[in-house]
Amino acid sequence: MAHFNIGDKVKFLNAVGGGTVTRVTDDFVFVQDDTGFDMPMPPTELIRMADISGAGKMFNQAVPGQIPSVEESRRQDEARSKAEAQAEALNRKLKEKFTGTADDSSADQLRDENKRLRSQVANLQDQVKKLKQQLSQLQSLNARKLNDNILSQYMVRPDEAEVDLHIEALTDHPERLSDGEKHDLQLRFFRTCLNHAILNSVKKVVFIHGVGRGVLKSDIQRELEQYDGLHYMDAPMSLYGVGATEVYFGSNVSKITP
Repeated sequence: MAHFNIGDKVKFLNAVGGGTVTRVTDDFVFVQDDTGFDMPMPPTELIRMADISGAGKMFNQAVPGQIPSVEESRRQDEARSKAEAQAEALNRKLKEKFTGTADDSSADQLRDENKRLRSQVANLQDQVKKLKQQLSQLQSLNARKLNDNILSQYMVRPDEAEVDLHIEALTDHPERLSDGEKHDLQLRFFRTCLNHAILNSVKKVVFIHGVGRGVLKSDIQRELEQYDGLHYMDAPMSLYGVGATEVYFGSNVSKITP
């Protein structure tokens, strides 16, 4: 099992999102996202940013707009703090009992207190379960948002996106692909982004395809020629060199029927 330290930058292994490790317990690693919300996560569901390469850094980002309210975050923080404090109190009481440091005359009182604390811990465990369910629902909403518009993770300004089509940005192991497979992957991802831009009324997308032999650029522009209502040109050389195409979308983009 991976060991995490406070301050580690981590991503969720099987869900969208990530953040910075703020606290580590026996069962959970608390991860603070960019909203300041600490989320308890099992260590097996996390991976350090230093262990991620390629597409993992780009495709596993949280989508803004689906975060708990401030009041909900405060209640969740209070519940976690209360659970930790009462668990510590229970451990201290049990330690006194089994090490003989407690007064035998208070055994009955200690048993009653133990029973009460166990009941509280059970209730708090239910609260933690509910928090995990809320977290799962939030991650599902983020995942659906990403599926609805893959360009959400590439937005640089409102209604404007930049998509890197270099093969290293699309797969962790480009060396395992043939040249033809690399080209097919890049072109398929371009088409997906193009469709999402049209469906979500994005006004401008810069596709960074690189120079190479010019095959990918030619295929991209051939695809763009099949649409009415959009315009494309070489992106500014001062910003992207000679390896990017800038696409502007009108209000009524449609594919040309043969």
